Amino acid sequence: MISMPHTLTTPRLALREPGPADAEAIFAFANDPEVARYMTWARHVDLDDSHDFLDDVAAGWSSGEEYCWLIEHETLGAIGTVACVFSEQGAEIGYVLARDAWGQGLGLEAARAVFDAARSLDDIYRIWASCDPDNRASMRILEQLGMVCEGRLRRWSERPNADDADGTPRDVFMYAWVR
Repeated sequence: MISMPHTLTTPRLALREPGPADAEAIFAFANDPEVARYMTWARHVDLDDSHDFLDDVAAGWSSGEEYCWLIEHETLGAIGTVACVFSEQGAEIGYVLARDAWGQGLGLEAARAVFDAARSLDDIYRIWASCDPDNRASMRILEQLGMVCEGRLRRWSERPNADDADGTPRDVFMYAWVR
């Protein structure tokens, strides 16, 4: 079991373990088709979806294998989530940001906080993330974290909210940092 901090702070953000009271804030961005477009999870269509997500988050924190933080900005409020999932191979990170937080460097700031926390663990030799080939903004974040594109994984994962979603897996680019 790996232990991660319940809160992380950056110059502009506070990252914290979300709870049931955060369901409406999460629904506000997880329901947005543009925000959910490249995600591996289906867009939230009602508040129950956000509550189910929060149940999964709580289980992940309890297991010590999967951590998800709510990203809060002092003036914008809850603007997204960033997660880190541990396995024998290392750690996988992922993030999602509300549309009104795009283009301000907030995704990089949040991802860097979690990336640095995972990288500081002595037993972590690899941190990776997959990225849809059409998601250029996410590619830039991963590259700015110091990750390298290792290649294209053909038909790797479904993106149920993509414009061409038909239930078949899409290609992804695999990015990684290794110690």
